[in-house]
Formats: sequence, C-alpha cells, structure tokens
Amino acid sequence: MTLFKQLVVVCLFSACFFSCKDESKKTVGEDSKSEYANFVNAMKTEGLSTGNILVYEKGEVIFKSSNGLRSINPIDSLDLDSQFRLASVSKQFTGMAIMKLKEAGKLEYDQKVNTILTDFPYDNITVRQLLYHISGLTDYERIIDQNFVKEDSTKQYILGNDEILKVFYRVDPELDFQPGEKWEYSNTGYLVLASIVEKISGQHFRDFLKEQITDPIGMANTTLYNYQIDADPKMPNRVFGYRKALNQKDLIINDYNIVNDVRGDGGIYSTVEDLYKWNMALANHTIISKEYLDEAWESGKTNDGEYTGYGFGWFLEYNPGEPRVINHSGGWFGFVTFLHNEVDAKSGFIILTNDSGENFGPIYDNIERLRAGEPYQMPKKSVTNEMAKKIYEKDVNEAITFYNSVKTDTISYRVGENDINQLGYLLINENKIDAAAQIFKLNIKEHPKSANVYDSYGDALLMQGDSIQALANFQMCYQMDESLMYAKDKAEALEKALKN
Repeated sequence: MTLFKQLVVVCLFSACFFSCKDESKKTVGEDSKSEYANFVNAMKTEGLSTGNILVYEKGEVIFKSSNGLRSINPIDSLDLDSQFRLASVSKQFTGMAIMKLKEAGKLEYDQKVNTILTDFPYDNITVRQLLYHISGLTDYERIIDQNFVKEDSTKQYILGNDEILKVFYRVDPELDFQPGEKWEYSNTGYLVLASIVEKISGQHFRDFLKEQITDPIGMANTTLYNYQIDADPKMPNRVFGYRKALNQKDLIINDYNIVNDVRGDGGIYSTVEDLYKWNMALANHTIISKEYLDEAWESGKTNDGEYTGYGFGWFLEYNPGEPRVINHSGGWFGFVTFLHNEVDAKSGFIILTNDSGENFGPIYDNIERLRAGEPYQMPKKSVTNEMAKKIYEKDVNEAITFYNSVKTDTISYRVGENDINQLGYLLINENKIDAAAQIFKLNIKEHPKSANVYDSYGDALLMQGDSIQALANFQMCYQMDESLMYAKDKAEALEKALKN
C-alpha cells in the first residue's frame, strides 16, 4: 500500500489516543471560548500544530484560531486567511454542482453517464450511482500508477481530469463490482462527476464553481486551484503540506502528487471562515432550495436495499426524524481536513491541517470533548516517532526492543497497527528497506489477523529481491480481504513476471 494511503488510514480512521492527565484546569463559569484557547495554547507550548480551527453554535462563531506553519520554505506562519487544500471535503461542492445542473433542468440523477460523456466505456452507470459511491468504478490512482508513461523521466507531471480519463478510457478496466451491488468510496466517481459538469455547462469546473456556488455566497477565498509546485504569487495565502522527517528533527515538504490537478474528488482550497459561510448557506437554504438538499441528504442504497449512510457528497450521521448532521473528512499529501455541519441546529466545526495528520486525532477528539463540556486531554507520545529516532541514533533492533518494552504502556504511549505500518513506509521512502522489512514483520507478529500487514511486508520483500515470499504475502493479504484489490493486482503481476 502506498504511503499516502497509509497516512489517510492513520489520520482519518484510527482511534485517537490520549493520556489520562487532565491539562485543561477548567474552572466553573469559564466560557467555552477560553477552553478552546487553552487547548490550542497547550498544544502550541508542546510544539504541536493545530492548524486552523473554527467552532460555531446556533449560527454564531464562538472560537477560531491559527497555530502552525503555512510554509516551511520560507518559514511562514498560518493565519485565518490561509487557504488549505480541502482534499475530499471538496466532494460536497461537486455534489452541489450536479444539483445545480439538475435544478436548471440540464441533467437527471438517473441518467446514464455515457449519454453525457460519450467515450465513457460503461453503459450501466448513472449519475446517482456516482454520487452515492456505488458505481463500481475502479481507482484511477491505481490505473495511472500502472499505465501512465512519463515521456520525460526528469519532469514532475501534474495530471488533471482530461489526461487521467484518456488513460482510463484506453485501459478500459473492469468494474470492481456491478453498479449498485455495494458501497465503496470512489474518487474516480467524483472525478467523472466534475467532467460531467464541464461537458454539460461548457465551462471549466473552476469557473462553474465560482459562478454558481462560491461567489453567490461570498466565498471570496475559495477556489479550485490550478496546482503549481512552487509558490504562486497569484495565491499568496496558499498553504503547503509538510511532514516531520523520520529523524524527528527536520521538516520536509509534502505537497506534490502527479494527480494534483484532478477536479471533482478534491483540489479545492479554502479558509475556515469561507467554509463557515458554506455551512450556513446550506443550513439556511440560500445556495439551493430545501427540496434539493433534502434529497441530497438522504442515504443512498445498494441494490439489496441496504442504506449506505452517504448522500450527494456528505456522510450522514442521523436517522429519519432526527436533527440532521452531515460531515466529511479529507486526506491528501500533507493535508487532513474535516467539515462538520449540524444543519438543523446551525452548529458545527471546521478543522484544517497541513502537517500530514500528525496531530489531527487529538484536535478532532478535543473539539468533540470541549463541545460536550468535557475537559481536553493532551495526546499520548507516539511509539513510532520514538522508534524512528532510535533507528537513526542506533539501529532497527534498538527500536524494536524499545517497542516491546513500552507496548503495554497504553497510558503514556500511542500504540497501533497503522502507526507501525506508516513507519515502515517512511523507512522505504528513505531507502531503509531492510529496516522497513523488520518493522513490517513486527506488525505481522503484533496483528496477524490484519490483511494489510501482509501486503506491506510483501512490498518490502519485493524490494529486497525476495519475489517468492513477496508473492506469498500479497496472496495472503487478498485471501484475507478480497476488497484489497491492490494486493490482488500485485500478486497477479508478480506471478506473470515469475513465469517469464
């Protein structure tokens, strides 16, 4: 599995771990704004970034803050005007774009995609199925990784929808499952939705969003960015993603990817205050009528009638008759974001971070704690960060010895499968293949029932030249979890190579 996918898993879906020590010093009568400020200041004192945060209740902003770096080269601090890459939080804007076309009578949700995009190679997928993530389209990142040919190996390519769809149509990959058969999160589906908007409207998706969505509600600092690797004088408030180096001392830029110009599934940059305007426009029905939003916030269903908990670009966290709660997370190189909207209560919060998810868990959980009137808690120490330091200071054996000595100390340390896996891929990125293999092997020992750990170990074995054992681990991964198509692809490719 790629490092990015590991980071997303770690940042968005792992549990948040905290020490029991109460650092909030809460006093009776102290207002909630002070509690949020206390948390941010405590994190800042420990050298921990919290990015940009905004919390609002009953339509009124009660707290907002900036704490961290906008750029590491040159060093520059965040402020409230800083524009973060939203990653998958962008999907709700794509959903809204489709809704605006429906409102204008220019498409139907149950319309076949190939009636709009005539080169689209599947004749059984509808616009609605794309919106609901039940189309069966395979991952475009995998298709590009395996099939895009770089004519100039020294060039850093930046691909957008047109280039990606050209490759996708040429490869014509099989569907991962038949449309409607099950729910599976699909970046490809939302890329296709943006291309549908462009085809029908005759406008670039950026221009359509600006004209139909962001300008009408005053989101002046929100744009679908035409990605550039270096600083852009036309966008001085743009935030860059970064991460801490494996030695736990240096900072490294973590902002570029070959598909950084994709539109529809991500690519929008915005600020916390603009996103507050967006949430309120949804709550007040000022961007589109309640009728359209009600449908957008109804759960999709699979063919067998099972509800998916996902609407037209939003996760849904409510049952029929209950106050509506919609939200979405985003994770992409350097960035982890979250937009929470309690529509009926007109309350919510926004988190925008650019330190590769290093502190996202504690930020999210503490906002939830403080909103519930509970004291905040400072995060536990990262076992894998300490292991990384020991690998640099001595060797991997010292790191594993340390891990074994503290792994049961769950009061002081954060210990988890995803953390270990992430460490392994960071070691691979720094060409420490043998050390990475030992870390992945440790993860198998600690989590033998997890399919993904075998895939990761297989990656390291393949890099070490042990194709036979790598194949066995890829096969084991897929046998344990048939949804992990990347392991199946690796196994089939390796089998083919071994026969030749």
